[in-house]
Amino acid sequence: MIGPAVGDAVKTDLAGRVAVIVGAGPGIGRACAVGFARAGADVVVAARRDEPLRMLAAEVAAETGRRVEPLVTDLQDLASCAHLVAEATERLGAVDALVCVAASGAGRATVDDGDFDDWRAAFEVNVLGTLEVSRHAARSMASRGGGAIVHIGSFGARSLPPGLGAYTATKQAALAAAKTFAKEVGPLDVRVNVVTPGYTTGPDLDGMVASMAARRGDGPEAVSAELAATAALRRHVTPEDIAAAVLFLCSDDARSITGVELPVTAGQPPL
Repeated sequence: MIGPAVGDAVKTDLAGRVAVIVGAGPGIGRACAVGFARAGADVVVAARRDEPLRMLAAEVAAETGRRVEPLVTDLQDLASCAHLVAEATERLGAVDALVCVAASGAGRATVDDGDFDDWRAAFEVNVLGTLEVSRHAARSMASRGGGAIVHIGSFGARSLPPGLGAYTATKQAALAAAKTFAKEVGPLDVRVNVVTPGYTTGPDLDGMVASMAARRGDGPEAVSAELAATAALRRHVTPEDIAAAVLFLCSDDARSITGVELPVTAGQPPL
């Protein structure tokens, strides 16, 4: 099981629809796949590695009873992005919702010390690849009368931590592009929104906390509690919290919402 039953908890009805989750690994991608399936949608899960992707698809299908198709996709390869949408349509007949979770962190280096090849790679994934799969999905959605696209943003794009310029700059660019795209495809009844997570429980946060704890000589529990205390709700968010917001934005309840960034941060202010 993957925590709370997201699709059930928000009473979202997506029966008969097809959702494509790009970056369907552990954490937010997996929670979104489970959430959509529990809400009645068939799901395509996409990521770069074949074996983990097949295992995820089998797990989600067994848990929810929905059809879940794995499709290996590399956002750095524009042909792969186009193929994803075409193959999803071929297998399941449509693309009604697209969620882009995948991102390239590009490592840690100051702007002065950074390798611009890493910046280019981050731009190819976080901006170009994300937009390529989004525009192909939007064309498919428009042919069916509309649909919804959600990109997963970055809290770091606002807090701007030193050493992560390649990641934060490209995620800022992706945010601007998504809001522009929303205006362009709005007349086709295709909606584009961004959900930006705060500190989200899982391996990435655990690794960050462990690194901070090692540098400071503190215990990981103390560091995690300190980070949580900076949020208004005094807690971290979970992948299921993010998935619930994504499902809402892809549902008919959000039919008049487009071009927005929705922070799901437990009230975490930018640093």
